[in-house]
Amino acid sequence: MKKCCYIKAGAAVGAAVVASTAFAGDVDRYDVSFANVDYWSFDQGSIDPKSPNYNGQTVTGLEVGRAFTSAGCSNMDTTVCWNTGAGFENWASEMQFAMTATDGTPEGAGFYGVIAPYAGDDTGPATEGTCDPRTAPDEQIVNFTPFSFFVDDTGEVSVAIGSTYNDGVAQRAGTVNTADFFFELGGAPNTSCIGATGDCLEEHPEPGCNDESCCALVCDSSVGGDEFCCSSSWDSSCVAYAVALCDIYVYECDAPAYANDCATFAEELGNGDTISFDTTLANYDGPTISCAADGAPNVWFKVSNTTGSTQALTATTCDQAAYDTALTLWDAGEVGTVFDPTTLEGAEVACNDDGAGCTGYTSTLFYEMEDGRQYLLSVSGYQGGVGTGDLTVSWETPAPQIPEMICDNPGPDSVSQTVTDAVLQDNGVACAAGGITVDNSWARIYSAAEFGSADAFTLDCVNFGVANSGSYTSGSVQIMTTANSVPSLADMTEVASVPFGFYGTDGAVFNSAVFDGGLEVDLTDGYVVVILNVDPSADGFAAIAGGTSADVTSGITYLRSDGCGITDFTPYADIGFDVEWFVDVTGTIGGGGPGDCFGDVNGDGIVDGADFGLLLSAWGVCSGCAEDLDGNGSVDGADVGLLLSAWGECP
Repeated sequence: MKKCCYIKAGAAVGAAVVASTAFAGDVDRYDVSFANVDYWSFDQGSIDPKSPNYNGQTVTGLEVGRAFTSAGCSNMDTTVCWNTGAGFENWASEMQFAMTATDGTPEGAGFYGVIAPYAGDDTGPATEGTCDPRTAPDEQIVNFTPFSFFVDDTGEVSVAIGSTYNDGVAQRAGTVNTADFFFELGGAPNTSCIGATGDCLEEHPEPGCNDESCCALVCDSSVGGDEFCCSSSWDSSCVAYAVALCDIYVYECDAPAYANDCATFAEELGNGDTISFDTTLANYDGPTISCAADGAPNVWFKVSNTTGSTQALTATTCDQAAYDTALTLWDAGEVGTVFDPTTLEGAEVACNDDGAGCTGYTSTLFYEMEDGRQYLLSVSGYQGGVGTGDLTVSWETPAPQIPEMICDNPGPDSVSQTVTDAVLQDNGVACAAGGITVDNSWARIYSAAEFGSADAFTLDCVNFGVANSGSYTSGSVQIMTTANSVPSLADMTEVASVPFGFYGTDGAVFNSAVFDGGLEVDLTDGYVVVILNVDPSADGFAAIAGGTSADVTSGITYLRSDGCGITDFTPYADIGFDVEWFVDVTGTIGGGGPGDCFGDVNGDGIVDGADFGLLLSAWGVCSGCAEDLDGNGSVDGADVGLLLSAWGECP
């Protein structure tokens, strides 16, 4: 499948620190084996050897300052678990070896992620409470950039195995039946590379340059360098070696096919402009982009914000191109300044491969441009794709951010389908493209019986879990009614909608939508639907937060998203996820009609023997039912007393 539609929040595995090289001199290998040990989730920056869950082993007596050359693993035989109560199974790809080292700075000593032996195997057990076996018999090796990581001042190297995903239930992620790990140590760096001050990309009369790793490569003839650069001077040939061996970005644009084929000759566009483009014969100049599998040959445009205020930019090829496009935006400095293309690396501010609702994998990019700044916009493609199309750019003053709402005056009644004391998890699943969420809507549905069979409910607040790893985006909370027990756009009636500001969060939090003055909701249709809508995010993952089916007393969570082709509300379970949104509504139960009368279970305007018979027929555990007059989850003698106290015609 070319693109991933659904993203498991927090599940990404960090890339190993890798580069190809060779080391001159002796290289020593050290082996560490694991057998029948459990592994747990960890933050690789703060692995605690004193934790009872720590499974690390330590190699001692090593020479401080020796550089790591490579590391590897083999003979992998493990089990991966979906723990009872967890929102998701652990994935095999989330297992990682971590190793202590230092990057040569005082603050750089600690554990570093080295190898994810099952990288790409984004699967786990299919059933909660079970474990699945995994094997990876082939040896895997990563090579470290020369003189990037060293044995720290302890003279020890510790190796541990853990999971980079925390499933939130404090249980093991799995068991390592067997695993063999090794690391290799080379010599010390060339002395001319230690303390050198000259820039690696500039000629200077002194030997060596100020990047020890790059310097070591340039001065190592075994990898194509020249010892002259560390014994005599750093001349133009040393600079060329540095560019070639150290993967240093140097801007190049040779033989341009079009007037705007190079970033140095970007074509200026105005607000509302649409222009045709062709990348068929274009160069690929500029650094690797963050979306679209590294990108493709590109052409360049420029937009400038001279309005005096922040402007919301929209750049789009949506349904306007004949191939799979990608759009990337780069900060090019203050308006009117001459842009230096060598500064492109690190200047990317936004990237979009597949726009929400766009056919043919065409693109739409959003970004808020700062006043007085100019930006370059490159049009490229996915995995080398080229073609023709039209680009449209426009910008406008962004709508003010919607203030966060606080439920200061909740009514006396609260209706929730969440288990008491359930722990809110950052476990939302959303439709996304390139790791950035597109349009999404989530829903939960409540029956009139959950409101005590009243005919009306005055809604003050909706409180719900959310998580947003990106910047602010807008949305809304809708209240709908329906006669069906399953929400569908075709048969729901909107009661009201309030705008909602989706701010960035640090993990899962509760937010509120407030209906000032109270919203009168007619319950006679039988069901009330709470919907959270969120607009496409510019740069992050915005989703609901909650738990699993074990954390709710009733009901299920529904998702819809045009960006994923889900045109109506669909249960999470139907797309393979056990996720439930935590939502409760607060207000006042009651309204102006039959059924509002306390004790009038059948809604005929009088509390009498018919209601008493219904109460007796519901005797026992009956959470949320109308006969449970005192709301304690059970129909019993206390409810009989309450019904008798209300006997007679309703007022």
